[in-house]
Amino acid sequence: MDIESATVVRLVEQFLKEHNLQKTLETLQKETGISINTVDNVDTFKSDIIKGKWEAVLASVEQAGIAQGKLVDLYEHIIIELVELRDMGPARALLRQTEPMEIMRTSQPDRYLKLEQLLSRTSLDLNDTFGGKGTKESRRLEIANSLVSEVSTAPPSRLLTLLGHSIQWQKQQGVIPDGVPYDLFYGRTLEVVSSGEDKPPTKLLATIKFPKNEHPGSLAFSPNGEYIATGSIGGFIEFWSAMTGKIADELDFQAKGSLMMMEDTVTSLAFSHSGDLVCAGAGDGKVKAWKVKSGSIAKRFPSAHSQRVSSVAFSRDDTQILSGSADGIIRIHGLKSGNMLREFRGHTAAITSAVFTEDMSRVVSTSDDGSLRIWESGSAECLFTVLPGSDKLGLSMPGILSAHAIPGRPTEFIVCTKSPTIYIVGIDGQVKRSFAAKQGTCNEFLAAAVLPRGKLVLAVSDTSALHCFDVETGLPLDNTPKVADAEIFGMACHPSLSIVAFFSNDRRVPIWAS
Repeated sequence: MDIESATVVRLVEQFLKEHNLQKTLETLQKETGISINTVDNVDTFKSDIIKGKWEAVLASVEQAGIAQGKLVDLYEHIIIELVELRDMGPARALLRQTEPMEIMRTSQPDRYLKLEQLLSRTSLDLNDTFGGKGTKESRRLEIANSLVSEVSTAPPSRLLTLLGHSIQWQKQQGVIPDGVPYDLFYGRTLEVVSSGEDKPPTKLLATIKFPKNEHPGSLAFSPNGEYIATGSIGGFIEFWSAMTGKIADELDFQAKGSLMMMEDTVTSLAFSHSGDLVCAGAGDGKVKAWKVKSGSIAKRFPSAHSQRVSSVAFSRDDTQILSGSADGIIRIHGLKSGNMLREFRGHTAAITSAVFTEDMSRVVSTSDDGSLRIWESGSAECLFTVLPGSDKLGLSMPGILSAHAIPGRPTEFIVCTKSPTIYIVGIDGQVKRSFAAKQGTCNEFLAAAVLPRGKLVLAVSDTSALHCFDVETGLPLDNTPKVADAEIFGMACHPSLSIVAFFSNDRRVPIWAS
């Protein structure tokens, strides 16, 4: 299939028109002599002429490439109607400052002179002016039928649509690697640090943008690092490219607009270890598991909790879902049966996180009550209650935001508190080490995560500055970039790269990389 250069020019012209780049569009049309001859909607265009909506009509014909003779007829008619309304300023401007009227002045001077004389009249009979060609309404209809034959309509965003289809085909053929950022102009993949070491994120890689009146309430990376799943305050669950921040339209259900949806704000998200399922907890206490590829529901847990679900996680074998709630209770649910299997009670305030240990023998939970608890997963017995920092803070215990398993250290967890200090706690209930932000740089941390090799801990402060700590030494790194303008609510790390995503209430999910 041969593609004509004129077709490419028209695709570019449509792009310029849709993005309101009028001067660039005019220059391109003038230099190439090619016009797109399209309007947004032919029926609307005709209706606007018949109803005399001249501002909209003029905007439509400005770059439509209509024959000059027909444009002259249109402009002449508009000037006459403006004179009838005694709207003399716009009438004079159209007559003396537009290209169609300049063509009339040079090629049909007598016709042009009649219009000049109209501008000086104090009264006007339109029937006389049209020379017996009919009424104002019939003349509008005649012009509409004439112009409609000159224009057509085309689907919007054709250039971007065709580029998208091309990229999808090249991904399917293996020409473009899937799941990595790609520079379409240079035809090459963008470099993202993928070495065997953790490195502090220092630059913005991409941004996920939410529509007006929506913002994320949770997010999670897929196990293969291809997707970021987000849950919104409107209850929608969507999947995005982790590298580009673009919507993952290769998922058919999502491309068709059939989104996963909860009945309330999505307050927690987690992928299964296989990546086949995603689990969501909502503000109304409900939990659902979905199939990622098809978007269909896998299991509902309508009575998981009585209040907001603040944490969900899959067991290592993906047969169970662990959930924690603002009701202070942690529960294990059977994915196959849909039944509640075990319940963990003891916290005196909202649960903020709950995770299985790697061997599934323990459950580690954190709470706003300032405690971390370690439970025997089979019996739901509380083995240890840990109050990080109690030796320094006494009775003034800050709430704990989250606990995260450290990759390569199956018996140790990073614990983030609502303070400028982060702790490492062992499965034996002992505090192993603490990390403190440099004095004056942080009042309290709002979220934390561990990079995939377990060498660096990331934490976001109340000023949205990203702090980084060496797990071995406990020392902070010097660079603390500001990752967002709004206050951060949560964050998550890529499973294999030094990439981290954040969410807040400002409709954006910034994705940072090293």
